[in-house]
Amino acid sequence: MPAIDYLPRRLYNAFSRGGFLSEPVKGLIALQGNPEYVSYWDDFLGTRGGTWPASTPYAATVGTGTEVIGITQAVGGTMTLTTGANASDSAGQGFGLNWSGDRGFYFIARCKLDTLATSKFEVGMTDAVGDDGAVTTKATPAFTATDCALFVRDTTEDTTITFVSNGGTTDADADSAVAVVADTYFVVEVVCKGPTDTTGDNAAGFVNGVRAGSGNINGASPLTPWFYALTRTTATRTFTVDYWGCIGPRVAQWGVAS
Repeated sequence: MPAIDYLPRRLYNAFSRGGFLSEPVKGLIALQGNPEYVSYWDDFLGTRGGTWPASTPYAATVGTGTEVIGITQAVGGTMTLTTGANASDSAGQGFGLNWSGDRGFYFIARCKLDTLATSKFEVGMTDAVGDDGAVTTKATPAFTATDCALFVRDTTEDTTITFVSNGGTTDADADSAVAVVADTYFVVEVVCKGPTDTTGDNAAGFVNGVRAGSGNINGASPLTPWFYALTRTTATRTFTVDYWGCIGPRVAQWGVAS
């Protein structure tokens, strides 16, 4: 199999063998089932029997208080993460540790928070499905996660959505120029394996297609897609995911061991 140099945000550039010229989301869907890539796409369509997440591929839910997480029947299909109504109640959902920087990955999610005031959310890639929050401090990043590359917004610090990473020599701490709006969808992308990265130890983040910044991770660490909300008042907060997808080569690139 020929080496794939990198995973840019536009998947038709990343996977020229796909033979299509389309937007990155369509490219990700088109590569579902391609044995050269490990990919998963969820649009949260239909109904799923049993209790979430036991009847799905998702990890157990995470939260302080009583989190309510699962499929919400809506036009287009959504997953909702709703916190309890006590201050510092939280709701988190991981998937599986199926991707790594050394192999390269592209993550995308369309999401929103119903009320931005007195709240926190995280979305991106992290190294544990069971952390009750991957980021403990946003301004000068401190982490529960050992390795992660994700976006965080926390009103105890400011109202900016920030790309942070952990696990390498230089952690990312880059505020996005894009301002998110309450109950309004925004799109985040996290890309690992850029054209100048030869080790899988660097990840970059984008909001609505605008680059926020990049930083180091440990490319050898397995990572999962991650979604998390926390309320900082006595009222619930609901983080809604319209869709998400993640894809990466099955084998390592640039001579990095698989």
